[in-house]
Amino acid sequence: MTLNSSGGVDTRVTRLFGLVRFGVTQNFELRLDSPAYNQSRVRVNGHSVTDSGYGDLEVGAKWHLFDNQGARPSFALIPSVILPTGQKGFTADDPIYQLNAMAEWNLANGWGAGALAGYLNGPSGDGRYGQGTFAVSLGRSLPSPKWSAYGEAVYVTTNLAGASDSSFLGGGIKYLVSNDFQLDLSFDRSLTADSPDWLFGFGIAARF
Repeated sequence: MTLNSSGGVDTRVTRLFGLVRFGVTQNFELRLDSPAYNQSRVRVNGHSVTDSGYGDLEVGAKWHLFDNQGARPSFALIPSVILPTGQKGFTADDPIYQLNAMAEWNLANGWGAGALAGYLNGPSGDGRYGQGTFAVSLGRSLPSPKWSAYGEAVYVTTNLAGASDSSFLGGGIKYLVSNDFQLDLSFDRSLTADSPDWLFGFGIAARF
């Protein structure tokens, strides 16, 4: 869920995402991702307009290149393409191409650190725009081994006309119900005026 309030206009966007991952080998998986349901509500001076629909389908893969060993992190590449399959108002109309690189370190005493760098190329009018995402996180397992928590900082830069760079601080908590089932909660607070004020997330992960 995304919440934003600016200039007397309150905006709330709710998305229900689905991600399916299929392991081809120990180090390579295929991924299908989509905001299967979107709802946008804009409220101005006590009057609101609500729209809903399904979003675009993202097709991608994850290639795990090597494991964490000493100072060397665990490292993976995640390329994907977002296909314009969504309903009007919830589609980009043309393909969006993405490449993310993820690094993770297992530290002492249950601590862990991560970093992400990503690039997105999407449609904008008659041309294309670029967007870079950079994020760092620090997490730790809690006294109960089933619980863990983390904090994160995210910076997004873009050359999309009319848009500005944005940054967020946030965190989350995870609960491992079993080796095959996990729940998580997350939040992020914007540090820039032109970004959504708050982002909230609730996730369910299951392995079959």
